[in-house]
Amino acid sequence: MRAPDLLNEVQAAFADVPRPGEQQIIYDNRADYPGVASIRDSFKHHPWQQLPPEVLAQHQDGFIFLSDPGLHYYLPAYLQFAIQDYAAADSIPDSLVYFLTLPIEADVVLTAFVNQRYGINDTQSAAEKSADYQDRLRRLPGRVHQFISRNSHFTAWQARAILHFLEHVRDEHSEEYLHHEPSVAIERYWFQFA
Repeated sequence: MRAPDLLNEVQAAFADVPRPGEQQIIYDNRADYPGVASIRDSFKHHPWQQLPPEVLAQHQDGFIFLSDPGLHYYLPAYLQFAIQDYAAADSIPDSLVYFLTLPIEADVVLTAFVNQRYGINDTQSAAEKSADYQDRLRRLPGRVHQFISRNSHFTAWQARAILHFLEHVRDEHSEEYLHHEPSVAIERYWFQFA
């Protein structure tokens, strides 16, 4: 997908996400986390569509400290910055790819799902298979559960925009990913939104 088309898709898919209140932007508002609080203080003045690139560059890994509502609202700002100016985004694209990759602990469930998907148990509809996959993933502990919890807030349209972002990074910047990380992110989770 061309960058202008992808930007339009991201902007449209996330246009109606409600802006979180100031105390809902980051996951922890305690004073003993001044670096995290600085993310809140930098973001609270801007809708995601107008978050300045220099603020995103200053908080390159800021999205990992966002609450679920904060992530749902501000993730498209990071996607948009990485699409518009990949070089200036510096480590943001790499961090996003890693952040959007289902942890390896899910491989057992993924294997079972792939077996189902490709005919070993072909009595389920596509929707039933996806629901079964999501249910199995929810049962996994730790990082997998956090991944699912964090990404379950996205609508199918938003998840598809994230998939297209990962495909864009894979297709336009493959030389920077020696282990095909964007493809891994797609194959582990985001493929289901194609």
